[in-house]
Amino acid sequence: TDFTERGDNYACVVTSVDVRYHKEGKDRKTSFVVKCNPCRVLPFFNGFSTIIFQKEAGYYLELLPLLNAQLSHVGREPIRAPHCYFAHITEKEEVIFLEDLRQEGFKMFDRMKGMDKAHAVLVLKELGKLHAASILYQKEASIVLEDKYTYIQKDFHSMLGGDDFKKMLTSQAENAAEIAERIVGYKKVADWLKDFAPSSMDVFVEQIKRSPPFDVLCHGDCWNNNILFKYDETGVPVDVRLLDFQISRKASPATDLNYFMYTSFNGPERKDNLETFLNVYYESLREVLEAGGTKAEFTSQELREEYHKKNLFGLIMAMMVVPVVVSQAADVIDLDNTTEGEHETFVEYLREKMLKQLDSNPLLRPRFISIFDEMLEYGVIS
Repeated sequence: TDFTERGDNYACVVTSVDVRYHKEGKDRKTSFVVKCNPCRVLPFFNGFSTIIFQKEAGYYLELLPLLNAQLSHVGREPIRAPHCYFAHITEKEEVIFLEDLRQEGFKMFDRMKGMDKAHAVLVLKELGKLHAASILYQKEASIVLEDKYTYIQKDFHSMLGGDDFKKMLTSQAENAAEIAERIVGYKKVADWLKDFAPSSMDVFVEQIKRSPPFDVLCHGDCWNNNILFKYDETGVPVDVRLLDFQISRKASPATDLNYFMYTSFNGPERKDNLETFLNVYYESLREVLEAGGTKAEFTSQELREEYHKKNLFGLIMAMMVVPVVVSQAADVIDLDNTTEGEHETFVEYLREKMLKQLDSNPLLRPRFISIFDEMLEYGVIS
């Protein structure tokens, strides 16, 4: 049975298998979540899929055990992620078997609603712990993490191919400019985005460069659909699991924070709670580091400054992800029926989908307006 619905996942097929078996004289059953390479027709997606499976399998089977051993050593709980049972990463045969967290009551939060404070706090505590574990590991390890596990070094621009990724980023910025142009009072934003579009890939690459002390192993793809929650009987979220480590990178923690904030929230929830959110994250990071006998190398104020330095990364990711987040099933980009012959018109196809949503989807406009307003307020767009 499929684990996700149409529009929930683009990089792979996520399904599940039910297993019935006989053990110790009893009939038993279990299930596994299975991620498979969809083997898309578009050439650049095929190369992308191969690398993200290498990255995710490596994260589950090599990196997470290292981080969790570090956390155990300092008396802290492991990172809340599904257990990985098996991975096969031969090209075009990629498959990963994971723990089926639905059996424990975990489920995805409705991406259309925009995350709230109660959900966000659980995620930010876990991100802080993940980032801190990577700092502790790197301090004690005799090797540089990304030198040994070279798949960490691969990112969007190398995975999708420089030219393809540049075209994608440029077109998304142009699409966002067209959205701004259609909203009264946002011509300044539209003009800025048009000027920004040709340099968007260079800015992206610059934004993910790490500069100590802002240098951690990031989740890389932390948005609504890559997180599962468990609820109590009153509907309050009480537990969380982070999923999909397929774009994990060494970078500033502020890239994870901006990615999460600008893809998964409605504007008021993000803006009104920003101080709280950054404090929750920082306290989680600080507490784990101190348990390991070290202090954070940046203050909470320096984290805030770094967060705003990476707001441009948040904007870039929002331009790519928000139209997907708010898509109804009928508006979802259909990659499975996009043929190789249509590759040249794929960018135009994305543009038409987004602009159609601007008129038909009541969620898209306010999401973008809130992002534009914040980028103006923070001086990112000027």
